[in-house]
Amino acid sequence: MIDRLTSVVIVGARGRMGQTLLRTVMESDTMTLVGAVDRTGGPGLGQDAGRLCGMPEVGVTVSDLMEPPRGAVVVDFSLPRATERNIQRCLELGAPLVLGTTGLSSEARTLLEEASKELPIVYAANFSVGISVMIRLSELAAKSLGPDWEAELFELHHRHKRDAPSGTALRIGKAVAAANGRRFDDVAVMSREKADHARTSGEIGLMSLRGGDSVGEHSLMFFGDGERIELTHRAMDRSIFARGALRAARWVAGRAPGLYDMVDVLDLGRL
Repeated sequence: MIDRLTSVVIVGARGRMGQTLLRTVMESDTMTLVGAVDRTGGPGLGQDAGRLCGMPEVGVTVSDLMEPPRGAVVVDFSLPRATERNIQRCLELGAPLVLGTTGLSSEARTLLEEASKELPIVYAANFSVGISVMIRLSELAAKSLGPDWEAELFELHHRHKRDAPSGTALRIGKAVAAANGRRFDDVAVMSREKADHARTSGEIGLMSLRGGDSVGEHSLMFFGDGERIELTHRAMDRSIFARGALRAARWVAGRAPGLYDMVDVLDLGRL
């Protein structure tokens, strides 16, 4: 039984993901929108958040200042250049954070780890519940099949995506490598264009495709002699990420400080 609403502040409110998050919160019976934040300049600032995303007015104005009230969870899907500032602001105000921004700098990652000593933070490259289960299945498959099976991965995203490979592809690749006791950086192969040798044992190949309006597709293949296993996840609607992120927001509210991911949120267990 739900005994309270989770208060949420959406950062990156004017973006495609931000507007999807706004709509999902407004349609939810377990959450309430208490803030909508985006960078200074551009259209939308000062506008009601409901009107911004094509919904009825909700009495929350889009602002360029993050001021989460006590007990609110910040959900940040803005740009990497704003991440460090947003983490610092959450630290100042003691606000739990759900972070979905990808392509973070090493400095931002270090700050994230330091901040998690004082705040509960859920960080994931992909908040889809289906992808989270796929990552867990990838670990289980890699460990069960062993290092003699060869792993190859490809991902497809829309033409506007900036980072490649996707953060999700890297997460899957790292899960496969770790399941067999390997460092991903030692075995990852992003291109074979100039390679003058056959595939080496232990490689994990990654291929990135960009085009059209694909929300996201990830396929992992394990090759054995005479057989092949494929795990595929296709995202058809951006709302799946919003629903997963908001599930994480409800989960993280009131948690002890720490750096969590969707494995924790979904209680999938670890190898």
